[in-house]
This record gives sequence, C-alpha cells and structure tokens, in this order.
Amino acid sequence: MKRPLLFMLLAAGLGISAEAEAQYTKNCLIEEFTSSTCPPCAGMNSWLDPLLNGRSANKPGSGLVVVKYQMNFPAPGSDASYNAAGQARASHYIAGMSRWGIPLHFTNGKYKDTLMGGGTNLNVVTNELNNCGGTSDLEITGSYVVKPIGPNKDSLYITITVTPSADLTGNFRLLVAATEEHYINDKVATGHTTPQTDYYHVMRKMYPSANGTQISSFTKDQPQTFTFADEVEVGNVTKGSYKWWSNPFSGSLVVFVSDWSKPVRSEANVLQAAAIPAQWPANVNEVSQFQNFRMFPNPATNQAVMVFNQARPADVAVRVTDLVGRVVYQLPAQPLSQGASRIVLPTDQLPNGHYLVHLLSEEGDMVQRLTVSK
Repeated sequence: MKRPLLFMLLAAGLGISAEAEAQYTKNCLIEEFTSSTCPPCAGMNSWLDPLLNGRSANKPGSGLVVVKYQMNFPAPGSDASYNAAGQARASHYIAGMSRWGIPLHFTNGKYKDTLMGGGTNLNVVTNELNNCGGTSDLEITGSYVVKPIGPNKDSLYITITVTPSADLTGNFRLLVAATEEHYINDKVATGHTTPQTDYYHVMRKMYPSANGTQISSFTKDQPQTFTFADEVEVGNVTKGSYKWWSNPFSGSLVVFVSDWSKPVRSEANVLQAAAIPAQWPANVNEVSQFQNFRMFPNPATNQAVMVFNQARPADVAVRVTDLVGRVVYQLPAQPLSQGASRIVLPTDQLPNGHYLVHLLSEEGDMVQRLTVSK
C-alpha cells in the first residue's frame, strides 16, 4: 500500500514530488533451511514455528512471508521433502551447504544466524521480525488457482504482477515458490528421525525454476506480469520429487524479488515479498458468507476440525464428495451465529483418499479439499 497522506503532505512542504517518493509497505521474508533428519533443526523449530505462526505467517495483512526448504542433511539424508529446487536455493546462498550445517535462516536475503548450524535464538529472531519491514519500491500482487483434475493430481494457474513506484535497473530475479502450509511426517520411511513431526510453509516447487525469472529493469508505474501453469501430484512423497503431502489448496504462493547484483548473504537484497493464498477456480460459487475456512489436521485420520468465520447468522450444512462428485457424507443444516464457528467432521468411516468438503448456505458454498490417510 502507498505511504500515508501525512508523508505526501510533508514531501510537498519540502518541495519534493510526492508522486516520485511514493512507496509501498515492505513485507518481511524469512527463508529457512531445515530437515526432518536434523536434530538441531527440530530444536530450533520448536520455538521458531510457534513464533512465525503466531504472527500469522503467509496470511493476508500479516506482513510476514515464510518459506522453508527441506535439505538433504546430514548426508546422505532421507527427508522425503528434499528436492533439487531447495538445493539450488541453498547453493545460491552458500556453496557446499553441508560445510555450514543447518538449521540456517535468512531475513530478506541476509544471513542472521550467530553460529554455523543455527546459533540463533528466540530473542534474536523476534528482534529481526520487529525491525525488518519498512518501505519498498515494488508491489507484488497476483493469483494462485488450484483445480483438481484427478484423484491425486491438481493443476496450478499462477499470475504474478510486479508494479514499481520508481525506475530501477539491476540484476533482479523474481522467485516464485509453491508452499504447503502444513503436513505431518512421522514415518521413518519418509525421513522422520527427530522429535519434530509437523512441518509448515515448506516449498514443494519453484517456477520456472529455483533461479527464478531474470528482470533487468523496472519502469515507474508500469506493471510487469508473469504467468505459470503446472500439474502436480498429491501423495506418496519421495525424496527428490515435487509431490505434495496433502494438497496445494491449503498452501500459499511465496513470491519475492531479489537484487542479485548485491552481495550474497551480507546484505538484505530482497526488495519485496508476498504470500498469495491458493484459491478455488472462479466457477465455484464461493460466497463472502464464509471467511477464513480451514481444516485440520489435513491429512485427517479419525476426524477433521473445520473452523471459519460467518459474516452473518445462517443455517449451515456440510457435504463431503469424492473427486468425481459422489456424496460420501453429509451433516444436516444447523443454525450458526455470526463470527467464529467450529464443526467436527468425522472421517473414521471414510476410506483413504481425497475429498471435497463443501460448506453450504442459502447464499452458496465454499469448498476445500481434504485428504484422509490412516
């Protein structure tokens, strides 16, 4: 968003062009390198994950954008979420990441850990989050549409627009990462060897690659738009693959612009970042009646909890269908008041697989995808 009117009036009083000085609010980007086979990573995430999620990471208006890359560490490693895109991001920052060890994190592209292997503590990161905002010459907007096309396959449609408030020249890169908001890895076969079982904001794939899209210049007030499309598979995640644990719909697209002409690690070279939530295709009759609809855990075993806000009191029903539209479970309409609501959906009788959960009211419905895995 633009700077407040007070600044523009002051600029005018000083003889400065308010239009020339107009800037956008800068979001804070945290990139973390971690692993499900790394005991120190589990120790760091025991306080880092609650800190980031407590600040509504990757939620609209939070000002905090987070992406985590699962590493092949310690070698040979077996983290099923590790893939070449994460390794490429690690190599961008540090040649021979294994010499440094993890966990590591970077704030707006700057190395912040006090010791190799993640010597940072809660107070240090809290201070970083409190001071890494400011203003930017760029605004990032866009859309991230997920459409189921099969029992375990989705299509992703991505549109990103970068709008500058000033003329900029350099070696810029637009980085686009599809992240999974939350999954559970508690099996040795998929690389779980530490006390950590819950993983958040994990990169599953980058577009068009981990090296991003090169941009040589920006012209003031002239947007540049970039589009990407892809098909992704859900389930049976294996090391080196780009598969998803549950589904892309619950995740976010993490987008940021870096200036690669600046020194790597030693300078905050991320100009702007944004988290764009996944959305259902426009042909689904989603309504403003339901807001912030989430389900957890997802994947579910015996039950899933649906939480959402209602704009006004209404009778609400729940319908669960498989991906070809067959109704497999229903809850009759019940009166719910305005504000936060919570509905428990039993899943113990549903076979393993992927489902669509519909919240229904007289105004229309809202849909999310649910995976059942026992």
